Amino acid sequence: MKNYIYFFALVICISCSTEKSKENDQLTTMDTAIVENTIVTNFPFEEKDFKKLPLPFTMDTLFIQKVDSSNRITYQQVRSLGINFLKSELGDGLSYDLNTFCEIDSLKQVGKYKNYVEHLDIGMTKKCIAFKLGLLDMGNNNKLFIWGIEVSSYEACPYFSGTKIIATFVNGEKETTHFTIAEISGGGDPPSSGNDQITAIIEADGKIRVDQISIGDDSDVPGIDITNKTYQLKIDGNRIVVVDTKTEEKSKEQEVAQ
Repeated sequence: MKNYIYFFALVICISCSTEKSKENDQLTTMDTAIVENTIVTNFPFEEKDFKKLPLPFTMDTLFIQKVDSSNRITYQQVRSLGINFLKSELGDGLSYDLNTFCEIDSLKQVGKYKNYVEHLDIGMTKKCIAFKLGLLDMGNNNKLFIWGIEVSSYEACPYFSGTKIIATFVNGEKETTHFTIAEISGGGDPPSSGNDQITAIIEADGKIRVDQISIGDDSDVPGIDITNKTYQLKIDGNRIVVVDTKTEEKSKEQEVAQ
């Protein structure tokens, strides 16, 4: 199981009443679409605003848990990044995350966020912030901007929360590619629940290894489902590509209490 945030958000959309949906639509009238742009002429991130990170660099669970979210990103900056996502599961679902952030941040900027929170229904996104983390110089005018999104739902089932670390690869021509490089997230709608953990190692030669562990559980069924995935990425000239993906799935029986 993977991408629980997206799954439970979909459940929410189905479960909310039509009347409530219309009400929330009236509250979120800002234009939050992300501009499609492969070549970003006005790239919104300034290198001086990002902490320089050394190579090699490891993003483990401790790195994710201790991120400093104080250096905030605005929805205008996110919109200006374009929507060229890595052709991989690491790029899947990011459009949902970014649009959710843009919606909430735009409401904050025009003073409508409090009203939005007051009209939240079960499982809807309550908190979503974006922030700058660091910058990796990958050589040959290629940069890897590291930033993050924290998200959590209304305090009721279905529920979800998580921290997702995003890498934006930028070459000398200002062409951008976005993908998930690290994450800790989880969610549930009893009896089902699950969580994702993604970590990464970025080598000095530009090779990147991303490891993902997804655990799904159902309290009505003995055991848990575990999926392990490994992605190998590399920089090929002025672009970043996935060169290999491996998947291992297994079920683990839980011990029955005596």
